[in-house]
Amino acid sequence: MNAAPTKAGSLGPSASHTLPWFVMLALVVGVTPFAVAAESITHPALLMAAVGGLSVEFALLRLPPFKRRPVLRMLVEVLALLAYATLINVATGALGSYLLALFLLPLTAAAIVLNRTGYLLTAVLVLLAYIVLGALTPHTDLTSSIFVIHLIGNLSPALVATGAISLLMSEVQVAEKQIRDLSTTDALTGLFNLRSFEQMLERTHEKAERYGGMYSVAVIELENLAQIKESHGPDASNQMVVAVANAIQRSIRSADLLARLGPSEFAAILIDIDQDKAKTIAQRIRNHVYAGTVSVANRLLRANVSIGVANFPKQPVAPDELFASAELRMRQDREFRKPSQ
Repeated sequence: MNAAPTKAGSLGPSASHTLPWFVMLALVVGVTPFAVAAESITHPALLMAAVGGLSVEFALLRLPPFKRRPVLRMLVEVLALLAYATLINVATGALGSYLLALFLLPLTAAAIVLNRTGYLLTAVLVLLAYIVLGALTPHTDLTSSIFVIHLIGNLSPALVATGAISLLMSEVQVAEKQIRDLSTTDALTGLFNLRSFEQMLERTHEKAERYGGMYSVAVIELENLAQIKESHGPDASNQMVVAVANAIQRSIRSADLLARLGPSEFAAILIDIDQDKAKTIAQRIRNHVYAGTVSVANRLLRANVSIGVANFPKQPVAPDELFASAELRMRQDREFRKPSQ
């Protein structure tokens, strides 16, 4: 895995935390008829069942199993709001109910916490619910122009408003993803950055300790990058960094983790690789880097790298110490190679 993992369409906690407010508002609206407009309730038992059902659903979704699955919880909560709005309107006169605006709650909730597909599905279900209300309303012809006008007049403002919210939330999610990527990846190469590497190294070490596994760390330094930048400019040095990053990626497996730690320094976590295999991979990286060239002003520039590797559990030390050991060996490799350059 050579790029930072992301979850497309995922939402931050701020979006999911809006749902309880929607549910509580729906419950307040559902209870209100008992206090101020009891005569409008045509099916009291159905209204009580709707309020009780949503209350139970709200409590159940706060339990740990659902907390660990936030996407499922949000989907269930939106569908529960939709079912609740439908039942409330059936209980208070179907199309004659004064609570038809309750359908705005599931639509708005879906626009905020679900992706665009989830919102469109919710909108379709709201339309179907409205048709069901029409079918339950005496003397209503679902094929008549009057019903169609009634449908458009009541739902189109809500669909337009919540559709705009859904589009806005999609743009916000894209922006959030870009921010997350910038915080975990290197802008030039798209590889993990230093912060991400440190976190992955800790997790890899903990897993190896817990399950008796192994891993190796390879630290790679691109030589003479400063001279390339000074002689040929920053664009040439950037091209060289990208070329070296690509060469390293071709030398390791997709299961391994690669990061750019600094202007000329890279590091790879080689999963389930012992010391001898790590040295073989290091030589492969060196060969691939040297075989590649960068064309600048009709000149071909070739790179060299210094590499140091360290292995756990051959060196039973903490991850930062293991990395320091690999970095020390990289510097020793650089010093050893100087006379032959």
